[in-house]
Amino acid sequence: MKENTKYHNYRFIGKINVDEIQPWFDFTTTKPWDDPEVPWILDNKVRREILIKLAEGPKDFQELYDNINFSPKPLLISKEEYDCKVSYQWTKETIENHLMTLEWYKLINSKENQFELAIPIFSMEKSAKIEKYIIQFAEHWINIIKLLKNEISSNLGEIENKAPLYEILIENAVEKLYDLLKKENLLPDEPNVKALWAEQLRKVKFEEWIEKNF
Repeated sequence: MKENTKYHNYRFIGKINVDEIQPWFDFTTTKPWDDPEVPWILDNKVRREILIKLAEGPKDFQELYDNINFSPKPLLISKEEYDCKVSYQWTKETIENHLMTLEWYKLINSKENQFELAIPIFSMEKSAKIEKYIIQFAEHWINIIKLLKNEISSNLGEIENKAPLYEILIENAVEKLYDLLKKENLLPDEPNVKALWAEQLRKVKFEEWIEKNF
């Protein structure tokens, strides 16, 4: 069945040609996959500005258009030496395109010309409140690890000598924790990390490379 949405006309239609890649590099940046980087969906100053403004609360299109702007940064002198008075405003078409992109990836919702965040973006004050509970979570994890340290060493000593055992345990425990939280209805039953097209493509290429070489 052909999809008939407002996004359909903006989707890429054509043939994708991707040369064989080594799986430990990102084909878009040639950097190792485990290098931390901002997803491309957020690596744009207009989309970031939109999300920052919506963090204050729902806004209609005119409010966003009136407030999404930027000032050029001086290249040869510091910000302290020169305060730029020029403010550039993005066009309405630019704002509309980026709003559509954010809505397509379910980062924002729109209803009756009001746009609002679909994900939490915290202020410094809210982040400080959350930090208290993050510390408590981490401290409880430390207690559990200390409690099981001898048992782990006794049963998994061979693995510990050959691989980063605790890193493996923690990484898999976090995944299991997400599954258990979803079963308890403490998290929505949907992916916690937004799956981007590029991420999906290189995952497929990685799996193909594994099948071919191993």
